Amino acid sequence: MSPTKDHHFKHTTASRRASVVYGSLGKGGLYAPSDFLHPSNEDATIEQQDPESLITSSSYLIPNENTPLVSQQQQQPFSSTHIVRNNSTELLQEERDLLRDNNLIPSTSNIPSDEEEFINDTWEEAVLKGKIKTSVPFEMKTLARSSAPLIVTFILQNSLSLASIFSVGHIGKQPLAGITLGSMTANITGFAAIQGLTTCLDTLCSQAFGAGKSELVGLHFIRCSLFAITCFIPMGAIWIFYSGNLLRVFVPESEMINIAANYLKIVSFGMPGFILFECGKRFLQSQGVFHASTYVLLVCAPFNALMNYLLVWKFGFGYKGAPMAVMMNYWLMPLGLLIFVLWNREYLQCWPKNFRITQAFENWGKMIELALPGVIMVEAEFVGFEIITIIASNLGTTELAAQSVVSSICSLAYQVPFSVSIATATRVANYVGASLPKNARICCQGSMNLGFIIGCINSFIMFHFRREITHFFTNDVDVIEEVLHTMPVIGFMGIIDCVNACSAGCMRGQGLQKIGGMITLFAFYVIGIPCSYYLCFHFEMGLKGLWAGIIIGLVCISCLQLYTVFIGSNWEKIVDAAKNRNAD
Repeated sequence: MSPTKDHHFKHTTASRRASVVYGSLGKGGLYAPSDFLHPSNEDATIEQQDPESLITSSSYLIPNENTPLVSQQQQQPFSSTHIVRNNSTELLQEERDLLRDNNLIPSTSNIPSDEEEFINDTWEEAVLKGKIKTSVPFEMKTLARSSAPLIVTFILQNSLSLASIFSVGHIGKQPLAGITLGSMTANITGFAAIQGLTTCLDTLCSQAFGAGKSELVGLHFIRCSLFAITCFIPMGAIWIFYSGNLLRVFVPESEMINIAANYLKIVSFGMPGFILFECGKRFLQSQGVFHASTYVLLVCAPFNALMNYLLVWKFGFGYKGAPMAVMMNYWLMPLGLLIFVLWNREYLQCWPKNFRITQAFENWGKMIELALPGVIMVEAEFVGFEIITIIASNLGTTELAAQSVVSSICSLAYQVPFSVSIATATRVANYVGASLPKNARICCQGSMNLGFIIGCINSFIMFHFRREITHFFTNDVDVIEEVLHTMPVIGFMGIIDCVNACSAGCMRGQGLQKIGGMITLFAFYVIGIPCSYYLCFHFEMGLKGLWAGIIIGLVCISCLQLYTVFIGSNWEKIVDAAKNRNAD
């Protein structure tokens, strides 16, 4: 097929490239320093992506850090026939909808199999002649549909940490504050680093699979798993033996420190399982298998909630039952992936058949070079909000416990715009790659409209049902009152957070990650956090002031991102930049 007819939405019966429904360019949330820390020779490449932000067909490769925004070659990874067929039908359906809306084909209720080539040819001709036009309502409907499964996945994953807060929060504010401090410390010094480190597999495994070197995919998994576990060993020793002494440097409350230290000691024994899960899901995702982790979470999330209830309340372990449930769950998750692979043995084609132990220790330099920016990226996101938690710990036990509840509510509410952001980045990028900049801009408008609607809904729920929501987390009267005092601010933040997430998705779709990263560093770390501290202590606004400062930072980020997307962007240059990437 000639290059001039190689468009995003094109399909064949053999292989399928990413459409505006499937595939993703990045993850939602704040930009981070890694957006502009890559070497200069990678400036024209796509930035490192969070695989949890990806929903894609099994019949093509997803873009990663070192692949172009839109590939000029169709990739055909190994996949099961039924997955290819089902996704192809959905993609055909969307192309039919756009062609029908533009009066390029007769209106029909479905696509018979014998009309596939007709749809394909009509689509190719329409794209080449610039006849494909979309609308804001159509984009809103499509973004809502494509983000729905992501919402389920992210809420399930978010529920793993919420279960501990739910169970311990009803014991008392002291255990809740201690578990919060321990969880925060584990996030910064352990989970964030591991998640960032394992992002190197997004590049290594995907490139190896795309090059047809299937056994190298498994070898990368082995190397990264061993490397990550090796890196965690010294931190694990600190968690077990010295965490209490180190926490006393930042927090004066001795009882809270003891609870946090015990949390770290118990969770440390589950970290190898967490590492294997993070590496294992990337091993599968590089093969186009994104539903495996969802299936595992559908089992693990209820199990985690059940074990929290049993260990904390029924078996008498108290607050220690929460980290025990977490530890058990972290071993269950990789076991679930293993069962999935053994049940679907076609994915074992990527496992090295003549493996030598010495191979596990080779070429670590390349892995570290890719892993370091990922660590910086994830750590920056965690640290920014955890700074607020550290400040809250100096306000008192009640305030810290309330901060835990408020942060959990915000995190749960964010999963919806986060999912829309992922779908937006995918759709905008695919329009840009198909040289349809007007449609890309309309998609951005649809995303912002949808984001604003979601923000209003989130805001209404958090404000109107604030008392009912708070009672899910704790029974402590003082903590409840502190949360209720803060929730009006959080309700307003719900709107701003949605605007921020969706505008960030638009910028990722444009390929403007570097600009987004600089905006975030300036607005969040230079304006937002200092304002939080100033409002909290100078104006004596307490926890409410901390979150008001965050809102100020988010408003700055959102305004600058919206200006960049709708006013400061030269869409023709963005399309040309995408073509240059594709030519590499």
